[in-house]
Formats: sequence, C-alpha cells, structure tokens
Amino acid sequence: MIIKSYFRYSVKFLIAFALVFSTALLEKSYAQISADKASYRTLTEYTSTINDSIFVFCDNIGTGVGELRADSPDGTSGWTFNWAKWEVGTNDFTLPLITESNQGFSILSNLTDGRYQVVISKSGETDVTDVAWILNNTNTSGLSFKQVDCIGVHFTADFLPKNLQYENVDNLPNKKNVISDLNDLKIKFSLLRGSQEILTATEDLQSLPFNNINKNFIDQEAFEGEETYELVVTDQYGCEFTSNAIASNTYVVKADFSVDPEKGEAPLDVTITNSSVNGTDYEWYFYQDYKRIEEGAVSVQDSLIENEILLADDKDPFDFTYQHPGDYFVKLIVKSDKGPDVCTDEMILKTPIEVDTSLVQVANYFIPSRHGKWIVKSQSLKSFKGIIFNRWGRVLYEWRNPEDSWDGKVNGKMATPGTYFYVITAVGREEETKKYTKKGSFMLIRK
Repeated sequence: MIIKSYFRYSVKFLIAFALVFSTALLEKSYAQISADKASYRTLTEYTSTINDSIFVFCDNIGTGVGELRADSPDGTSGWTFNWAKWEVGTNDFTLPLITESNQGFSILSNLTDGRYQVVISKSGETDVTDVAWILNNTNTSGLSFKQVDCIGVHFTADFLPKNLQYENVDNLPNKKNVISDLNDLKIKFSLLRGSQEILTATEDLQSLPFNNINKNFIDQEAFEGEETYELVVTDQYGCEFTSNAIASNTYVVKADFSVDPEKGEAPLDVTITNSSVNGTDYEWYFYQDYKRIEEGAVSVQDSLIENEILLADDKDPFDFTYQHPGDYFVKLIVKSDKGPDVCTDEMILKTPIEVDTSLVQVANYFIPSRHGKWIVKSQSLKSFKGIIFNRWGRVLYEWRNPEDSWDGKVNGKMATPGTYFYVITAVGREEETKKYTKKGSFMLIRK
C-alpha cells in the first residue's frame, strides 16, 4: 500500500511539473523579438515574473547601438507593431516609442540601455507581446609603451572589466548581474603588430567587484622600419575593445642565412645568402668536418677551416668553396649597433653541408647501343687517368676527364664484342690523400 501511494504521488507530481513547464514554454513560444547583432544573449532571473531575453551589444562609440527586430507571428504582413520602453518609476511600459502598421516585421535601431516591449496586433487575430532588455557594453583598453632594448619592444596593457546589470522588476530598486556565474570566464588580451596578432594572454574573472587587470608584453621579433601596435581585449560578453595605436621600431637582431646547394662533390661551390635582420656586422665561421677535428680542441678557432673567420659589414650573397669531402657546419654571429646597446644573435646550420667522399666505380659489361659509353662512376677527384686495351695489350682508348669514357669504337669503327681490360688511377680530394688503382676486365656486348 505504501509503495502504491508513493507511486500515485510521483505520477501526480510529474504531471503537474509537465503542465507548468509546458505552460512556460507556450508563453515563450510567442516570443517574436530577436537581435542578430548582439554579442551575448541570456535570460533574466526574476523572482516570479516570466523571464525576458537579454541582448548585449558592443558599443565602441558610447551612444547606444542596440537593435531589436520583431517578426509577425505568421510571417505575413498586415500587422501593427507598437513599441514602448519600460520606466523604473512606474514599473511599466509607459514610454511610447513608435508604431508601424501593415508590416511583416519591425526594427528599432540605435537603442540605449533599457527594457523594451512590442505588441503585435491584427484585426481578428490574438495580440502577441514580447519583451527584451538592451544593454550596451562600453569600455576601453589601454596600451602603454615602456622601452626598446636588445630583448624587444616592451608594453604594459590594462583593462577594467565591466559588470553589466539589469533591474529586478520583482524587487525594485535592486539589480541583478547579467552573468551570475563567473566560473570559467576569461578576459583575452591580444597584442597586434601591423594588424597581425603576435602575442596573447588571458585572465580569469575573479569575484566582484572586478579589479583592473594588467599585462606585460614583449615583442621579441626582429623587424626593420617602424611598426604600429594595438591592444585588443575580448571581454566576458564577447566584445572587443581596441586601444590607441602606438608606433615603434626595434633593434632586436636576428641571424639568418641559407646555403645552396646543401650537398655535392668536391670542389663544391656553395652560395651563402644572408637574410639577417637589423645586423650591421657579420662574423662567419666555417667549421671543418667534425670527424677530422683534433681531440683536445679548446677554442672555436681550433675547428675552423684554415683557422679563418670571415668578417663582413654587408648582406650580399657570396660563395665559399669546399675543397675536400666531409660534413661541414657554418655559424653566423650578427651584431647590431642601431640602439644604445650592441645586440647580438647567432645561427648555426642544423644539418651539415655534405661534400661527397671520393669514389671510383666501374661497370663489368658495356652495351654501346644502350649505354653510349662504358660507365665509370667517379666523384670528388683531384686527378684521374683511364686506359683501355685489348687482350694483346694494345691501348685502345685513354682519357683524363673523369666525365669522359670509351664509346666502344677503335679508329671510328665498332670494336669486336668480347673481353677488354682497363687500368684506372685516381687521387681523391680528401685532405689525407686517397689514391685509387683499379685493374680489371669488362665485356663488350653488341645488340
């Protein structure tokens, strides 16, 4: 019996709750006011009266930019829209605004803060009423220049968040906060240089009343000439407030260069292009192949090629020739005297310049119609000599250019297919001389 009574009570409670909830939805289903340009939307939290919509607008000029639109209930024209504004003294909509007849919708623009009502009527139809709050969010963000040094351009930013409120119509003259729960709400600071966001910071909103928020920014990027900075603060209502612009230059220096090609055989001519920013003096360090750096080297110069540092005061591209195979690194130190202090920066190649080791390789057969010439692969050689002769020891071809080779002809005529012999001597470009003597035979095939 107890269980059955509890069940009947629960069912009655759920039915009553559903009726109340559906009635509230029905009352709000007639709501006809919208505000597409609002940055923030919510509902009031009255004690007993049906809640109204709240629309927050970002007002950067401080004159009132709110805009409300009311649409007819059935989407057709022929309706009359009667607008009025609520007054605190009478606690009613006693301030008439505008009446528009025979319309399908009505728009009010440039509205100041307040509570607005529209009554939409048509002969033979049920009147529809809707109410909404307009709150204009006006604020400013501050950006102050501090200094320029070798670290960067320093700024201080400040912003005082605003707490928007509306009148509690059930308990005047008390007010309520538009946002009652500050959890997870943040203020975003964005520093712009030349309209591009370069630095950001956030601050959690604390308990009321809000305190002024201060942030420090340092633009550490190197650039030449003068740039314009602005601070954009995005508050809890989604509004952006932009500070006055500040122009500044910088004497932060950045070392930057590229090499081309990055690999090849010796002697390798590498073009070095200097892309540094704000530099006035340049020191170039060309390191030996790290595999050949002597143990016990105690200074930078100990590992340099020929113990030489290249000094320059311009950014013109230049060539550097690597005579010997190996993996080489390049470092650039840049100095700038554009400011009161001398600023420096350095860059070293992340991957080495690869100069191929010397090499001599030969093919064990040769088809003139397919290969053109007998294949002899070589690289990074200081000298080369090749000789081809037949089985009786007669010299058929001799050459010293490693890019050349025998084309399979003797005195302009095709040589007879068969076995031929070769002797190749070469000297590599390694600093510790590497010599090659290759002797052997290969097959000449005709197809």
